[in-house]
Parts: sequence; C-alpha cells; structure tokens
Amino acid sequence: MTARGIVWWVAVAALLALQGRADAQTVGSSDSAISNHGEVRLIALGDINLGRTLGKILLRGDTLHPFRRLIDTLAAYDVVFANLESSLSDQKGETEDPHNNYVFTGPPSGAWSLRKGGVTVVATANNHALDYGIRGQRETLASLDSAGIMHAGSGRTTRETYEPAMFSVNGVRIALFACAGLMNIRPPRWDTLVAYSDTARLFPLIRSRRDSVDFVILSYHGGEEYADRPTAGTIGFTRAAAKAGVDLVLGHHPHVSYGIVREGGSVIAHSLGNCVFEQPSRYWTRYGLALAVRLVKDRAGHRVDVLRCLPVRCGYQSEILPPGADAARVLERVRRLSTGAAEEWFTWRSH
Repeated sequence: MTARGIVWWVAVAALLALQGRADAQTVGSSDSAISNHGEVRLIALGDINLGRTLGKILLRGDTLHPFRRLIDTLAAYDVVFANLESSLSDQKGETEDPHNNYVFTGPPSGAWSLRKGGVTVVATANNHALDYGIRGQRETLASLDSAGIMHAGSGRTTRETYEPAMFSVNGVRIALFACAGLMNIRPPRWDTLVAYSDTARLFPLIRSRRDSVDFVILSYHGGEEYADRPTAGTIGFTRAAAKAGVDLVLGHHPHVSYGIVREGGSVIAHSLGNCVFEQPSRYWTRYGLALAVRLVKDRAGHRVDVLRCLPVRCGYQSEILPPGADAARVLERVRRLSTGAAEEWFTWRSH
C-alpha cells in the first residue's frame, strides 16, 4: 500500500471512531429525547451465584445453562436486574476455594451467561465481592463491561464504587445504586472498593441524583441469613432509604424471600431470596421471588406499580414455578410478610 493509501485508511478509521463515540454519547445521554411520558417494565431477580458447580458447567461451554428456563420470561421486560453474588474471574479452573466452600467465583464467561440470559444490570455490592481479592473484583468489572452488562456497587476508585448505574429506557431516566452492609473478606479500606451502606455517605449521593432522573433504585445487601423475617436494621435502613428519595428498594443476603412493602410512594422488597443459587439444605432457600414492576412517568407524576410477584424454583437452572402447591406456598409466604399490598400482586397467572 502506498503512503497516500495508508493516510487515507487512517483518516477513515479516525472518522469511524469519532462516529462511534458520538453514537454512544447519543444513546447514553438522551436528555434531549426525554419526554414527559414513558413506561418501563422491570423485573428484579434474587441472588445469582455463577461459581461452584455451576461455574464448572460454564467452563465446559454451556453459558446459557442457568437461564435456559427463564429466558422467555425475562425477554418480556425492558430491564432485568439481579444481585450478582459471585465474582467472575479466571482462577485456572477453580470455582471455589478447595478449603472453604464459602469462597467461590464464576469464570469470566459468566458475564456472557448473564447477557445471553437477558440480564441487563447487576448489583456487585455483596459480602462475596472480594472472595478472590482485588484482582478478582476488577476482573469481574472488566468482564461485565465486555459483555455490556451495567453494574453498580463496586469499583476501582471510591468515586466509581459509589456511583450509580445511569441509563434511560423508553424516555425514562433511572439511577440504580447498590450497597452492602457486610463483607466476608475485609482488606484494608474495603469500603472504597465495595459500596458500604453508610447513610452519611450514600444518602447525600442519592439526593444529589434525585432531581436529574425520574426513578432511583437501590439494591441493599444486608440482614440475617435464613431468618424468618427482616431484621429491625433492615427495616430501618430501607425505610430511611425511601425517605431519602429511593423509589424502589431491592433487598438481598438472607437467601429467603420476604414481603413487599409500600412506604409512601416507594416500594420495598426486603429480600428477593435466591434465583440462580443452589442451596438445597433449607426449604425456603430453594424458592425465591422475582418482582415485576412498571415504572411510569405521566401527567400524574412518577410512580412504581407492582405488576406481580413471580415464584421461582432456584438451583443451577432456575425457573418460574407453574401453578400448583409450591407456587401457592411461596406467594402465601410473601403475602403474609407484605404491607400495603394489593391482592393481584400475588395472583398467579401465565407470564
């Protein structure tokens, strides 16, 4: 190729790169296209652990395995949220610590598993975020970025760690924060890498974003594992979050599902329990909750409408439960623990 030809190709490449950046900015900051009306269908899932045995399945190449029975349901929603309860890092085939099965990781391909399954945004603030150290945490973020999965709750710097995932869907602007109230492995200054549920730090950030978006969502990882009902600390924190301007609070960590609560104009799910997570030793860890909501912006204002609670059978390959005794038990448990709920939230119907 001549020198003139090389210069021409360099110029073309530069123009394409500039166009790509311009397109990305148009999609990412579509304020000029934001209307006064819009609606978003969102489904929130519980805990997803892509490590341990499931990590081995992913390493063998079956990346759709965890979501094969969920994918049709998730495809009906504009936003699919989940709590990512494992890091995604290359540990040369290891998916759990050989000496401690409470330390685990999924492979980097787990990010593409989420993408193929239809998950669009995850919380990375939880007590397993640093199971494989800072390198594993940063590899997790890089894997999610590579697969185009939005995330909130951890970062490479303090500022990034506490920043929300910001996105617009159907003309509706959303800020999604995530935080954790506990950490298993606590290196020095761990709370600069994983967002801690420090109200003095978190709530001012939420208030600072409140007026620039239509809805604020907060994923909260805290409470007591396997407890029959939310702790007083969880109730107090989530109630304070609603007063600070959070429209939808999504709780995790207990591995069992709780009720849905109306707190003013806000909706609080104290715990969604498990989703893609194998914990067969306890009854309620085998059944989780998927919460379907509609975020509406119209002349009447902004509101969160709960569409329904979907009972989930959890494991390595989770699914929405069909009508029957198991589904009825899950919905009855959630109904019993709910406040300000409508009957239709718990009425099973085809999805």
